[in-house]
Amino acid sequence: MAKLILLVEDNMSNRDLFIEILRMHPEYELHVAESGLQALEMLESFRPDLILMDIHMPEMDGLAVTRAIKSTPELSGIPIVALSALAMKSDIKSAIDAGCVGYITKPVRIKKFMDDIKTYITN
Repeated sequence: MAKLILLVEDNMSNRDLFIEILRMHPEYELHVAESGLQALEMLESFRPDLILMDIHMPEMDGLAVTRAIKSTPELSGIPIVALSALAMKSDIKSAIDAGCVGYITKPVRIKKFMDDIKTYITN
């Protein structure tokens, strides 16, 4: 059975790249939200095995969405991995403090990205 991944990414170019990469792997079933608010709506009826969360989004950034998910008991066990172009230690710490289990910097290297996904989705 395929593992369910929710990708939350507002940037169309980044979103298309992640979709292309992940759809080459039939062991994953990809669902996509274009905003944090859309992700929260989807989570009302959908339980992914992993969430890939863009950090910098308008309206509600990825850290706020992560905190909202982690504060909801029925969602709090879903692992969330931050996606960001920022790689400062303080950025990574903020994501981990918000509840992310990992941090992937953009642009991604495809092999490392897929290795990271496998690690996060099986733990």
